[in-house]
Amino acid sequence: MKRNNDLANFFINTKVLILLIGLTALSYILTSLPSGVTPDPNRTCITGGWKFLLVMTHLLPFVIIPITMQVFYKTLNLLSHSLQRIFKCQLGLALIMVAIASEIGSHVTQCWYYENEFTGLNFLFYLFLIIAFALWADSLVREVTRNAQLLNVLFALSLLTASILYPLGEQANNPSYKIPLYLTLALIFAVITYRGYQLIFSWKILLVPFFSVGVNLMFIALLATLGGDPYTNPQVAYNAIFHSLHDLAGTQMGVLIFTFLMYEKGRAILSSKEN
Repeated sequence: MKRNNDLANFFINTKVLILLIGLTALSYILTSLPSGVTPDPNRTCITGGWKFLLVMTHLLPFVIIPITMQVFYKTLNLLSHSLQRIFKCQLGLALIMVAIASEIGSHVTQCWYYENEFTGLNFLFYLFLIIAFALWADSLVREVTRNAQLLNVLFALSLLTASILYPLGEQANNPSYKIPLYLTLALIFAVITYRGYQLIFSWKILLVPFFSVGVNLMFIALLATLGGDPYTNPQVAYNAIFHSLHDLAGTQMGVLIFTFLMYEKGRAILSSKEN
């Protein structure tokens, strides 16, 4: 039995080692090599320490999300959720990493200077993020209800509307066309918050939308007002700081809090069973 446990621990540690090596290699590539895109000589690029900060910030979800997947898998199982629900949760969380990969690609083409542009990679980021959060929200209910189905239809229609408006925003060069994307994400997070409360019964769940929606949008607003632009008014420090904080103190903080609350819930269930 001990030999089997040692073997399992070996493979777990090997997986962690592979992940760490992969992320280290990726961070080196992203910080040291050019983007591969023909640079615009009139565009300001973020380099040096600020670029390193941005790269590390965007690679952090590849550490956070696997931990979140493990915690939710165990806790939803303890809460007697079906395998189908647990699979939806795992799929949704995995797609968050796909969204982040698209976002990294978008920032590489921007030379890491954040600008609210309309590009294919930027749209892929929002597309996968909305689908991911919608699946995550759907996984938090034990049974399929009429209200849950109606909400899924609403999510789908909201995504369709935002997708139609996205190319129109590019044609008009108007960032306000992205507002339906933000509203859709906020709506899904409201549902995640409500369903999360029904699982853990703690007011602390309100911290999840506070950071993932409120703090996130606050730093995006600061980017829009103080982040400058890479052509006529470069503000490298403000752009890098607010860009990093909108991820670190925004979405990532919300996900970490939700993960910790679900971890505590799982421990409480195990403790009650032991008693």
